[in-house]
Amino acid sequence: MFSGAIFDVDGTILDSMRVWEDMTARFLKKYDIELTAEMVEAYRNMTLEVSLPLIVSTFGLNIDEQSVFEEFNHMAFEEYTQRVPAKPGVVEYIQRLSDAGVKIAVATSGFPDACKGAFTRLGIAQYIDAYAFSSEVGVDKSNPDVYLLAAQRIGIEPAYCMVFEDILAGIKGATLAGMQTTAVYDLSNRSETDALRQCAGRYITDWSELDDFTA
Repeated sequence: MFSGAIFDVDGTILDSMRVWEDMTARFLKKYDIELTAEMVEAYRNMTLEVSLPLIVSTFGLNIDEQSVFEEFNHMAFEEYTQRVPAKPGVVEYIQRLSDAGVKIAVATSGFPDACKGAFTRLGIAQYIDAYAFSSEVGVDKSNPDVYLLAAQRIGIEPAYCMVFEDILAGIKGATLAGMQTTAVYDLSNRSETDALRQCAGRYITDWSELDDFTA
């Protein structure tokens, strides 16, 4: 059983991973840069604070890091507040958790304003009790820090928190935090299916599978 739920955002609540690929492609096109598949996979598991400066330094771009953050923040805010959809069934699931008295937190590496803007548009914001951002803890999700911060903010002991994540690094970080884990299928993590099934407490391909929402 769990009394606290901690949700990742991109690829877990929001069907947004393709949006990030498109935003990155638009940005890189201006500099005639094309990422390899290996680079795309490596950047997917990094925080924005790591991946964006790394792109600048790797390709020797003549642009300051703050300008890159501002450009991505602007693109993300526009997409999230206007277009990015929720994954089917997740809004209803979050509402059911809230109605059952489960405390709900978000733990994400994304931009705060874009994330909150999408939740407001989709009718999710009213169910979120707390937010924790990787930018606050300074490390990526392979570490337990952002999950522990989220648990602290909803006042639930780690052992009674269920973390919902779509990336393997996140599942491992949540496990290090002593939390229960549910891996969520996304098109972007299909190559990690076996590893996610092995590492997570449970694995779902669709939110409708979670009828036993507090078990």
